[in-house]
Amino acid sequence: MTQPTWGKRTPDGRWHPLVDHCLDVAVVLEALLTHTATGRGWVLNAPQKARLAVIAFLHDFGKCNRGFQAKADPTARETAGHVMEAVALLMELQDRWPNAWRDLVTELCGWFTDPEQAGQMLVASISHHGRPISLDGDYPQWASASRNQHHAKRWAAANGYDPMAALDALAIAARAAFPEAFAPGVPPIDATPALQQRFAGLVMLADWIASDTQFFPYRQSEAEDRLAFARAAAERALRAIGLLPPDERQPKPFAETFGFTPTPLQAALAQTLAPADDTRLLLAESDTGSGKTEAALGWFFRLYAEGKADGLYFALPTRVAARELYERVRRAVEAAFEPDQRPGPVLLAAPGYVKVDGRAVADILTDPTGTLWDDSDPNARRERLWSAERPKRFLAAPVAVGTIDQALLSVLQVKHSLMRSVCLDRHLLVVDEVHASDPYMREVLCELLRAHVGRGGWALLLSATLGEVAAAKYFGREALQLDEATKRPYPLLSSRTQTWPMPAARERQIAITLAPTLTEDAALVLALIEALESGARVLVVCNTVARANALFRLVETQLQDRHPDLLHALFAVNGVRCPHHGRFAREDRELLDAAVTAQLGKASPSGARLLIGTQTLEQSLDIDADWLVTDLAPMDVLIQRFGRLHRHERAQRPPGFETPKALVRVPPKPLTEYLSKDGALRAPAGLGSVYTDGQVLARTWEELQQRPTLSLPFQARERIERTTHPQALESLPDAWRKHRQLLDGKVRAEIIQALRSVLDDQPFGELHYPDKGEQVLTRLGRPTYDIPFEVPVSSPFGADIQRVAIPAHWMPGAAANAIPDVAHATPTADGFRFVLGTQAFRYTRFGLERDDA
Repeated sequence: MTQPTWGKRTPDGRWHPLVDHCLDVAVVLEALLTHTATGRGWVLNAPQKARLAVIAFLHDFGKCNRGFQAKADPTARETAGHVMEAVALLMELQDRWPNAWRDLVTELCGWFTDPEQAGQMLVASISHHGRPISLDGDYPQWASASRNQHHAKRWAAANGYDPMAALDALAIAARAAFPEAFAPGVPPIDATPALQQRFAGLVMLADWIASDTQFFPYRQSEAEDRLAFARAAAERALRAIGLLPPDERQPKPFAETFGFTPTPLQAALAQTLAPADDTRLLLAESDTGSGKTEAALGWFFRLYAEGKADGLYFALPTRVAARELYERVRRAVEAAFEPDQRPGPVLLAAPGYVKVDGRAVADILTDPTGTLWDDSDPNARRERLWSAERPKRFLAAPVAVGTIDQALLSVLQVKHSLMRSVCLDRHLLVVDEVHASDPYMREVLCELLRAHVGRGGWALLLSATLGEVAAAKYFGREALQLDEATKRPYPLLSSRTQTWPMPAARERQIAITLAPTLTEDAALVLALIEALESGARVLVVCNTVARANALFRLVETQLQDRHPDLLHALFAVNGVRCPHHGRFAREDRELLDAAVTAQLGKASPSGARLLIGTQTLEQSLDIDADWLVTDLAPMDVLIQRFGRLHRHERAQRPPGFETPKALVRVPPKPLTEYLSKDGALRAPAGLGSVYTDGQVLARTWEELQQRPTLSLPFQARERIERTTHPQALESLPDAWRKHRQLLDGKVRAEIIQALRSVLDDQPFGELHYPDKGEQVLTRLGRPTYDIPFEVPVSSPFGADIQRVAIPAHWMPGAAANAIPDVAHATPTADGFRFVLGTQAFRYTRFGLERDDA
């Protein structure tokens, strides 16, 4: 009988039959269903799992077609693929099916509660390359040209090869490998659309694993028992990747792991709160610096020890935030478990920053000592790096810290979303700084939480400043009225039906001054210099990069001219003075963040220091200031910034700064005077562009005027609700009516776009992804162009810069079409310069700027 192959023998003489690969995939899928949490929630007995393994075995039957097999001959002219060709066989050529194949497919129809589900499951298996095959969309479009002769030719025998005989060989091999699947009396499977989508994700994952020759090398001889080999290889692969956790997994007590006694919030999650259906989704609200990260890890350790979760995905709003948190998570995992019980490896799942157990992948592979995992075998080390090799695999890591985007992609219509989803199923999903989500992201995250928790998963939301309307949406409940919302306790741990008020770890009274200096930096400089002369640590947060750079230049000039003795107080990296914002290359940003921690972090020395930056300073970085100067921003954002004041205990504060103080810079005119006729807000300092909701800004300004002393954390809830709740915004004067209508329209549009982007609850054959590749966004906003350099170029701080990100609005229209694949950078006295089309750019200690000179 004809045996289908992928090229018969490989150049070094090894065997690579198609049947072997199909068997490998099927065995991996059965192991995933039987031994890992990716199979949790599947109410299936062993014969039913074997039946799903048979359908997974058939995922590549399209490769039996003659056009695909012709690829073994490099001189062949007529070749074909195998996905749509498989659909053509199922849809149009039933009258040509060979006996063994026909018998198998006929029997498959009896395995499900509805015979139509058998065809849908086969299409799900065929869709293992990541994108569902739509019988109404993709297939007719593909098959419209030369329909009959194309299909018949590919599946007809010629030149000594018979595709139909090859199909029979696959069918016979499937029966031999999984006899349990064909036992009588097995209850039928109800392959609902949800089950079909989970199955498709598992087939994708199994195919990726089984296609990796480090786990499943090609056959060494015709006599090899491939089934026995595949079962052993599957277990080894799942353990190496971390999909199969250790048999024993008992964490150490909280105090031993972290080195301190838990706070009430930490104790509740780590010790007392019972894991139950009502606690599958939790929200922990507490002020910045109160230990929410450790509380989340304590909850994970409990769920992991009890076998309720096999992994953790810690999701943050940005790559930089993920990188900052990663080391804390890694150290905690290592401290909590004995080496043979810990979940691992621990992955930094942020493209451009990827690390495994604290080290770059390249360093691990080239380490001659093998000290990372007490393993000197480079092949074994590479096996453990499997989840780190591609972003699509990130969620397969047992513990990963990354951006929220990676999790959101599991419910969007993008390739391999279903694989991401089944990997996420086994995790506790922790979403940090959940308040940072815009309406589009919030809608997608709600869908993610609904699906994840609905399948028996666990999720924990962390926030210092989440409003009631957003919190209610995440829990799927009605939002409270304003008066009720302001009375909710804070700090608070809550589920959909229960709340657990928490005592505050500390209280701070912040004295706030409003100053109309938003358009006049010179008026601020004297106050900054005076603070430095007092020995104060000063943090200035601007709403835009341009404002931060301009203020830094002005302050530096004033110090050089009049106070050179204070120049040392300006923030510097490797002796080079600079601001801090997001328009630095990745390599420099790592240096900047490390310098911020060293100069303003918990262990930093006292003494005068001035750090000028943007929103990059309000999240993730663990810094402490005596005085905060900030542009006006929404109340929840300001509270995040205020959280940097007196964050750490210090023996002594400078005179005049014994208590935390903040200066909020506001425009010289009321915000209503910056409203255009159509309702758009066009005020300075990003008020209207960076922060679009002028109503919230207006209410924040009013609230700070009326009550300039802020008590944290006790007033956090009330202040946020009185500046963001819809009822609070309704109290604004009629001048804001058009603005409100404009924003409402934009929010509705974002929600509609989100609902169009998330996965449909449709069976395979009807499930359809738009042909947009990865273009479905996890968040709205202006994208960037990632520009690599021909050769690395040195930055002002001594780093080798590989690439830079160009804001899309800097390259509009035709300019964007002229962007080259790589750019040539020319070194300058203060950095480097490069040109894209007609637009020149410079990169200096002030980061990336347009060079319009």
